[in-house]
Amino acid sequence: MDYLTTPLESATRKEIDRILQNLGWIISEFDISCNVFTERVRTKEEAKLIKDKYPKGRFPDYVLYSSGTFQPIAIIEAKRVGTKLETALKQAKEYAECIGVKAIFGVDGAIVEARWVEGNKLLKVDGQLVTELLSEKSLLKFIVQDESEIISPLKVAKTKEDLIAVFKSTNDLLRQEGMREGIERFTEFSNFLFLKLIDEIEKDREEKGEPRRMEQRYCWEAFYKKDPQEMLDYINDTVLPKLVKEYNHSGDVFSDKLKIQNPNILKQIVDGLSELTLLDVDSDVKGDAFEYFLKNSVTVGNDLGEYYTPRHIVKLIVDLVNPKFGDKVYDPCCGTGGFLIEAFRHIKRTCNLTESTLSVLENETVYGGELTGTAKIAKMNMILAGDGHTHIVQQDSLQNPRKEEFDVILTNFPFSQKTEYAHLYGLSSIGANAIFLKHVIDALKPGGIAGVVVPDSVLFAKDIDTIKVRRQLVEECEIQAIIQLSVHTFLPYTQQPTTILIFKKGERTKNVWFFEVLSDGFMGSTKRRPIDENDLPLLRSIWNEKSVSDKSFILKYDDIKKDTYKLFLNYYKARKRVRNPIELGKLCKDLTIGHTPDKTRHDYYGKEFLWAGIGDMQDEQITDTKIKLSKLGSDLMTDRRKIRKGELLMSFKLTLGKTAFAGKDLFTNEAICALLLKDEYNTEDIKRYLYNVLPIIDYTPYAQRAAKGLTLNKDLIPTVEIPFPDKSGRVKVIKRKESIIAKKKQLYEDLKKNAEEYDKFINIDVMGFKE
Repeated sequence: MDYLTTPLESATRKEIDRILQNLGWIISEFDISCNVFTERVRTKEEAKLIKDKYPKGRFPDYVLYSSGTFQPIAIIEAKRVGTKLETALKQAKEYAECIGVKAIFGVDGAIVEARWVEGNKLLKVDGQLVTELLSEKSLLKFIVQDESEIISPLKVAKTKEDLIAVFKSTNDLLRQEGMREGIERFTEFSNFLFLKLIDEIEKDREEKGEPRRMEQRYCWEAFYKKDPQEMLDYINDTVLPKLVKEYNHSGDVFSDKLKIQNPNILKQIVDGLSELTLLDVDSDVKGDAFEYFLKNSVTVGNDLGEYYTPRHIVKLIVDLVNPKFGDKVYDPCCGTGGFLIEAFRHIKRTCNLTESTLSVLENETVYGGELTGTAKIAKMNMILAGDGHTHIVQQDSLQNPRKEEFDVILTNFPFSQKTEYAHLYGLSSIGANAIFLKHVIDALKPGGIAGVVVPDSVLFAKDIDTIKVRRQLVEECEIQAIIQLSVHTFLPYTQQPTTILIFKKGERTKNVWFFEVLSDGFMGSTKRRPIDENDLPLLRSIWNEKSVSDKSFILKYDDIKKDTYKLFLNYYKARKRVRNPIELGKLCKDLTIGHTPDKTRHDYYGKEFLWAGIGDMQDEQITDTKIKLSKLGSDLMTDRRKIRKGELLMSFKLTLGKTAFAGKDLFTNEAICALLLKDEYNTEDIKRYLYNVLPIIDYTPYAQRAAKGLTLNKDLIPTVEIPFPDKSGRVKVIKRKESIIAKKKQLYEDLKKNAEEYDKFINIDVMGFKE
């Protein structure tokens, strides 16, 4: 594609025009109602204010006005793809300060950044960043309240706690009906959520002057006040047959009868939901209630065995991938449809809306697979979003390989699953992580683009299948970005370390851009309340340029290829060259990983062998232990896990690199490994050298992120590079380290009387090998 020219700023302006028009702005400057002016302001007075400060005749790209007034309320600066959005926002702010505008936007095609001029604050709605252009009505909320953040009220004075209370009571009522916890209850409840939401959506359409898509006699208003038995009969005989006829042609979406047979229980559920307004008419989010139920229902969450991708991460990935009208969008593990819904909205927001384009959107754009019955919920969610449910199917997507069928793939596949279908992809693993990624690569058309959330282990694991898939990813795709997320991103579901991969299929990777998200704008706790610290605005602002920053760096293809195609950010971020390096795995013939003792087995007590943990590695020799478990008759206690006297031990979980020698035969727990050196290296001076050096190695490049810090796994330990001078050099290091330790101990015993000297010694570079 090197022979093609790149889009200019004019291309961005075309996108902006379409979006504004779809949002209801009047963009024709020949229309007396126009409230969008380009490359000029509306009044001569405003023009003078700008000319006085910028006499060369500069004017904003777009100025948005409140309808029927002369009040400017926002400025948009457009830039071509690849230009820093910081530049656009800076220019917009300069104009805004001249004419008293409070909200500004920078746009470079797919990426939109919004700011509040006073204090240069991020625009937010309910704690979420504003990352798209807004309708006049939405924008005016900020102007009227004179705030950078808007908290959207529900139509009725109901809090989220009220909503959860209704969900919980409904869950209890469905239990009384004998329905099983989890998907069975949720599927039944989803019928009511759908009926309530579709009723509110249709009212919203009427208020906007749009035609209804569902006649009133099939909606909530038609039955919610009926007597219990009459209501049950009406839903079963009139409402559900209509929904089955309308939507079940592409697979099972609605049941033809409610599972609820007790009319009084039905009445209680309907009465509870009738008190709530689940949809804010000003919101573009039409399916939140489904997701909200899934995230907050105590009994459903874990039973479904799924994690839900946070909305701001879904929107980020969709914006970065930027699906276009005409693309076929696929999610092989679509869950409740989050990625597909956001992609559908993204395309709808940026295309010309006609009868024919809507038909393509609804029938030829969205494709999804989902193993569980949640596929039915995804279909309902798509119908609420504007349809597009037709090609969502319940299936094991790995059992159904796809070959170059889709333009865009967006997914967060379930981690650490097992599969029987690796052979369909030319692989042999039972672990599904690499197979899912292979499924995505194969399903992309040449030139297609994917945004995939993966567990960190996919990026560094040394098993043959994972390396094969990483090689294919690097050699047959252009990796656009590797975005390492905070371990808190998926709370409260999990602290699984995850990374976003964005890549195009068709050309070999030349350079890889890495970006580290330390904060995604929410607290690192299960509460996940919004906070000001947020790396996502920086990511978005430099996305098209892919510039280097304190959160990002670029790595060349050759550096990745020589390291078994590792793609783990931490491996490259903190890696420093050392002199005379050798991998730890080349010194060892085996790494004996410990095992956690079963403290409930009383027959383990005795004195023949000892269990040792990290807490026992205070001295050079482990001769006693706090655990006092031994004489192990368990089948798990094989000779492989028995550590012989004199062997060198190293901790590799959380407290990385701590060393000690086994003072007698013992067993260790799973956080400690024994380094069984090869015969040529199994000498006292080398063991003594490793004892002194391993605690001061920087393990960050080799460490896997965990919920409470860093850890090494058995694949990573052998790859750790350590400096390995000749024998005389090793002796010097040992003497120097022991001398420093002795001085530190003396200083400590003197109660740090000379704090400055103590600090100087504690920070000495023992090895002297840093560049």
